[in-house]
Amino acid sequence: MNAPALHIRVDTRERGRIISRLEALPGVTLESVEMDLGDYLLPGDLIIERKSATDLILSVVDRSLWDKVAKLSSQHERVVYIVEGDLYTARFHQQALDIHRALAMMVVTHGVTVLPSPDADNSGMLIYLLGLAAAEGTATTERPGKPAIRRDAQLYLLASLPGVDADRAESLLRHFGSARAALAADAVALAQVEGMDAERAARIAEVLEYGG
Repeated sequence: MNAPALHIRVDTRERGRIISRLEALPGVTLESVEMDLGDYLLPGDLIIERKSATDLILSVVDRSLWDKVAKLSSQHERVVYIVEGDLYTARFHQQALDIHRALAMMVVTHGVTVLPSPDADNSGMLIYLLGLAAAEGTATTERPGKPAIRRDAQLYLLASLPGVDADRAESLLRHFGSARAALAADAVALAQVEGMDAERAARIAEVLEYGG
């Protein structure tokens, strides 16, 4: 019996053993693309962020973890963190309680799944099996529409701004991670978004700031 086909979008920065592992698995095709967030995009809009244990702990220390998790959760239906290595090896003066607290917040507050992996080979197998399960679920079940509805609502809100069409609304949401963050941005930040210019950004900022 032929192996099921599995198409995976992979961030261009992912290289080495894990790519070799995935390429060797039956039915897998990899598409290398530049991804703003996440490392692997699987069927069913399941995004995977692959981190070493050290990098995850550093992101807890500098608090960059929460901005990335919030953006991933707002843009994708399901988010999985694969963490390679031992999270509880002593480093950076972190207490085990700090790690427990961070993992709890990721799971409970943001709905993120965290999976441990000892190395790249095992991470590749996890990604493969997650992809197969996601593809099967997409084909055989109707998933709840709440995340898609929430994203559509944010796009509708952003597209109501002056000079913002559907494509620019997508760019705003992708750039800022949420409609709330986009609406809170000033003209300088808005002008950095793909498809925007200084004049359009100034007009949006003026509308949002006007309270008279």
